[in-house]
Amino acid sequence: MSQPKDIHEAVLPKVMQTVRAASALAAQDVNFYKSVDADLAQKIDTSARGVLDIANKLIRNVGPTEETSSSIRFGIDNISSESDWKPIANVLDSIFENIDSAFDQAIRAKNGRKDDNSNSKNLQYLEDGNDVNSKHSGKRITKPQLSFRVPVDNSESHPFKPKLTCKPNGLKSFEESVELKSPEPNYENSIEIVDPAFYPQPYEYEIDTQPYPASILEKSEPIAPQDWTSTTATWVDTVEELQKMVEELKKSSEIAVDLEHHDYRSYYGIVCLMQISNRDQDWIIDTLALRDDLECLNTVFTNPHIVKVFHGAFMDIIWLQRDLGLYIVSLFDTYHASKSLGFPKFSLAYLLETFAHFKTSKKYQLADWRIRPLSPPMMAYARSDTHFLLSIFDQLKNKLIDAGNEKLQRVLFDSRQVAKRRFEYTPFRPLTNNINSRVSCPVMASNPREPFSSIMVQYNVPSHKKSVVEALYNWRDRIAKIEDESVRFVMPNQLLVNLANLNQPVDVAKVLGASHFVSEHVRLNAKEVAELLENTLKLASDNDWDLVDKWNDAQNGRSVAEVDYSNIDEDVAEQTGESFDLLCQSLDVLLGNSTSTSLVSKSTRLFSNIYDNSAQQTLEIDPEKSVVVKHDFGSEYNSRLVEVWNGLQELERSQSMTVSTEVAEEADEEQEIAEESQPAVEIQPIQPVISFKEDKLDPNEIVTIRKKKHGVQQKKNPQTTLKQLEGPVLDFATSNKVMLDTGKDRYNKKKENQKKRSFDPYSKESEGPKPAKKTRKLNEGKSSTFRNTRRG
Repeated sequence: MSQPKDIHEAVLPKVMQTVRAASALAAQDVNFYKSVDADLAQKIDTSARGVLDIANKLIRNVGPTEETSSSIRFGIDNISSESDWKPIANVLDSIFENIDSAFDQAIRAKNGRKDDNSNSKNLQYLEDGNDVNSKHSGKRITKPQLSFRVPVDNSESHPFKPKLTCKPNGLKSFEESVELKSPEPNYENSIEIVDPAFYPQPYEYEIDTQPYPASILEKSEPIAPQDWTSTTATWVDTVEELQKMVEELKKSSEIAVDLEHHDYRSYYGIVCLMQISNRDQDWIIDTLALRDDLECLNTVFTNPHIVKVFHGAFMDIIWLQRDLGLYIVSLFDTYHASKSLGFPKFSLAYLLETFAHFKTSKKYQLADWRIRPLSPPMMAYARSDTHFLLSIFDQLKNKLIDAGNEKLQRVLFDSRQVAKRRFEYTPFRPLTNNINSRVSCPVMASNPREPFSSIMVQYNVPSHKKSVVEALYNWRDRIAKIEDESVRFVMPNQLLVNLANLNQPVDVAKVLGASHFVSEHVRLNAKEVAELLENTLKLASDNDWDLVDKWNDAQNGRSVAEVDYSNIDEDVAEQTGESFDLLCQSLDVLLGNSTSTSLVSKSTRLFSNIYDNSAQQTLEIDPEKSVVVKHDFGSEYNSRLVEVWNGLQELERSQSMTVSTEVAEEADEEQEIAEESQPAVEIQPIQPVISFKEDKLDPNEIVTIRKKKHGVQQKKNPQTTLKQLEGPVLDFATSNKVMLDTGKDRYNKKKENQKKRSFDPYSKESEGPKPAKKTRKLNEGKSSTFRNTRRG
């Protein structure tokens, strides 16, 4: 059997068929078909396990970092969101980049010199290799925090104070810049907000005031970077090498800066590397070894005549001041330049490929940068972030000037806003919106009062589990601060939710069996976690029964007056009264009346339970006896209730008399018809008597609606005696001769005597024609999903 000339001719069609089949399967309700057919469900699970095994092999062989070294386990409990597939996505991206690189290299080798003579520039690729942290994969790295001269402080007992001992290039004094400030009250939607005290950003005034160098506003010929293959970066891990680098940087007019950060084995995170490049040289600084010696870089970083080029400095600014005490003046952020120019992508990888013709790799984004020594591929990746950035800066600056509309000025303004950002601990996070946007905290939750609420929303945790989630969240945060670990390392969110869903009784075995993956801290503290869950669940259950008891007391008529108010603090009562006075004044303005405080004293006010229909209670402090006196408005309440009830009864009687009048009118009409048909004794209809039984009226009933009796009218008894009939006897001698009247006269006489019936808007005749009933719309396709109970 002959093989095809090009291997892709046979592989590509099969790949396309596989992709189409997978897309078609994903569009179906797989769980529904699994619930219908047990055999089909078993086949699908078998295939899914096979695919997952292949994915785990890719992770182990291509990207074994510390976060992706563990395999992904099969089951919906282990894969609950798209974030669980992130390691596989990163590995696939790396594979695709390597394939792309291999294709380009093969095409260049095939074309030979023809491609070199073309006008298009070839992409240069990062020579990385496939051993990310290969020497350290599977090994436990000693935490570098243990060797810091100044230990990490996770107590958050005070506002974050800048790590500065002096202030070079400052326009304000050092003492004034590091002085604790108490902010003035702010008003948002007529609500007063007072932010906690804080230490300001020391260089905020200089960032706003110091002008950029004039060269940044003029077009210039882009300067090509040094040759990538013939140059190397200088590793800086001693104070002597650091001082040499600083002296070289002082001679530059522009420098490029980038950071490598690690936040999986630290509560706040730590800066592991700093890359700096000028027009001639690249440096890579070991910020773990020189963590407490890098403040001297402020002489360069705060010099307004030296432009500092970053890409996406949003978090770099925070990490620099939090760990190293460094600040940036005259920042140019290429991320904001990309947005202003409307590029399709804003990443550094896109800028490198478009303007530097250099293609980097994504797989080192998740690398553990705490490793020492760094492997050559990791050194090359770190160096590439700044080696080409100054040349990119030249080209972006020219494009912004050519675009006009003050786009360059706008980018410089946005860069200033980024440089003014400051770090703050979570308990001292500002509440004002216009300040909060420039502050970064360890926990940047949308709801600062309940930061755990996002977990409940993401994992659909029921509301009655709120107290359990909060307890686990606080325990996890406390342990993470003590051990200086990230919260997701101590207890991942999925494990937290699994523990929160446990029911009483909770013991160590239940905690260890809550999930397929139990973190080290949970396993070592399983007894403490079990006691925490048991106590929290018991407390929540007791609170629920307390609510039931209160409801039962209310149903059994237990008065609110039985509550003991003797221990009420006088200051608290006075403050409560003042707050209530302000509330009443606001109601007077809104409702336009001044009676809202008619039954209210000048001190504190407590309202009774409105569901008990009990009177208003008022507490007043007696200054002479120093006791709390309770006033009961029960008598006033009862008298007003009786007055209202009597008024309602009068209204009901008037409505009843109206009904009697309508019945009498109907009887008159019947009488006239009877006179025409047979000349008999004139009978006056009996007036219905409506009685009120006062003893059976419900005083709690506000309005009583008399129901109209619908039924067949009883026939009159022909044996009714004259004694039972009221009215005079008819005189036949003087009565009108009905038989002698003409039809016309009789008709006119009938019209004269006939009374006009009142219109009843609630009668059936006034309803009008009814529309046709709405037919039920049939749902197309499946309307429910069921599970086969016979499945084994």
